[in-house]
Order: sequence, then C-alpha cells, then structure tokens
Amino acid sequence: MTKITGFSVRDVRFPTSEHLDGSDAMNPDPDYSAAVVILETDHPDGHSGHGMAFTIGRGNQLCCLAIEAVAEKVVGLTLEEITSDMAGYWR
Repeated sequence: MTKITGFSVRDVRFPTSEHLDGSDAMNPDPDYSAAVVILETDHPDGHSGHGMAFTIGRGNQLCCLAIEAVAEKVVGLTLEEITSDMAGYWR
C-alpha cells in the first residue's frame, strides 16, 4: 500500500487587483488566490495528490496554515487507513 510521506503547501496569488478584475462592493481590491497542497507518497512511480482551495486573497494565508495543520495528521498513513472509516479517522 502506498504511504503518504510528506506534503508541501503553496500560497499562489494572482494580481487581479491591478486592473480591478473581480472587484465588487465588498471586495474592492481582490487578488484571486489559491492555497495548494501536494501530498507526497512512497509509490515507485512518484504518485502524488493535489488539492486546492480558492480565495479572493484575504484569508489565503489562513487556509495555508489550516492545510499544514491537517496535513501533518496524514503523513505516515496510507489512503486505505484514512478512507476505510472516514468518520472514525477524523474523530
């Protein structure tokens, strides 16, 4: 079984506020952003898992910190260990 061996988190931002792309009354200067996680595995073919959470800039750093906190809990486990009883795992 493939084991999760590590992860990396990236804070990706797009400078959409330069031209006010996506701005509105509540968000006058949004920079569309994504908190990206890559789960690394010990699979011989180098398989990895990728996930993204999109924001309008504010809160993106918070999303990255939350991902880091949760990702630490899956390192060393196999996907089967997590998915065989999802509710039990997260309790």
